[in-house]
Amino acid sequence: MLTLIDRGWIEVRRVAPWTSPSGEQGLQPGELVPRDQLPAVLEDAANWEYPDDGNWIGAVTLVETEAGKKITRRSPEETAE
Repeated sequence: MLTLIDRGWIEVRRVAPWTSPSGEQGLQPGELVPRDQLPAVLEDAANWEYPDDGNWIGAVTLVETEAGKKITRRSPEETAE
């Protein structure tokens, strides 16, 4: 996973609360976890345990970057090149 982060394809972020323009409550990727903190954060299982009540605030999530989307959204023709 660190290779994907180092290539700029994904980021590790903390889950944060979100409120839609209509007032609906939800979750979104929030604060970026700095690269130098990643090994310790990823080793701690508590960061990956998502509770049944859906209160995932503070847990980590993987976020695809714009550079990552260019890789994963390639057509079969582009992939064959």
